[in-house]
Amino acid sequence: MATLRVVSWNIRAAIGPGPFPDRWWGRIDADRLRAIGAFLSSLDADVVALQEVALVSRDGELVDNPGDLARQLGMEVRYAAVRSFSVTDTAKAVVGVGCFGNALLASRGFSDVRTVALPQAPMDAFVEPPGTSHPAAGIRYADAPDSVREPRCLLLATVDGLRLGTAHFSHVGSGERLLQAEASLTAFGDASPALLLGDLNAAIEASELVPFASWNDAFAEPPGDPARITTDDGYRIDQVLVRGASVSPVRVLRESADLSDHYPLVADVEW
Repeated sequence: MATLRVVSWNIRAAIGPGPFPDRWWGRIDADRLRAIGAFLSSLDADVVALQEVALVSRDGELVDNPGDLARQLGMEVRYAAVRSFSVTDTAKAVVGVGCFGNALLASRGFSDVRTVALPQAPMDAFVEPPGTSHPAAGIRYADAPDSVREPRCLLLATVDGLRLGTAHFSHVGSGERLLQAEASLTAFGDASPALLLGDLNAAIEASELVPFASWNDAFAEPPGDPARITTDDGYRIDQVLVRGASVSPVRVLRESADLSDHYPLVADVEW
């Protein structure tokens, strides 16, 4: 019998909550990142799955969210990103480059690590179907702002025989999230036990998560329950899904307060 304590957290690159600022890479706060690390250290986790993790070269300075946290926690780290961007100063001059993705940290070794670039919807697809209440309803990706189309990925690894992955699905576009859920399920293949953690930008009852209907939801609370809220603005979009293992009910750790705009999730997995 094996047991792992797992944590999932969208850390927002250690810039804190509130509206996403222009040139946000200049707002990455080393003290906030250390506070995130201290909070994680208090949880005694075996595996930590993180989303919105930045690795940035800024005027010759290396801003290394995943590496700094791994060193602080004394854990191994793997990092995956398929989105890169130019880092600019206030005069819009390019002064570096960065990437934004997911990380896995573990207190023991990884094997079979793989990055899976998740699909994007076709440019002629609707961001949201016409007639729905979403502000992007009836707008095609070709006519939507560039910020709507951010490349996303799944980071997969095996720890002690458990196949686990962390993902961050698209923040806009239920059809695109469905494609990403299908691709994630395919990437896991027939692995068992298996665990998916991350900011899926969808409530558990959302149609885009139907591909994972045969997996177990690690929350004890039913869909729609306020106890499932995982963000500071009331959304229930961070999930822990498991196959071939038992898992203790997820706890949402709101005592993390304003370290991010999301709260960490913690659960114990046994197989």
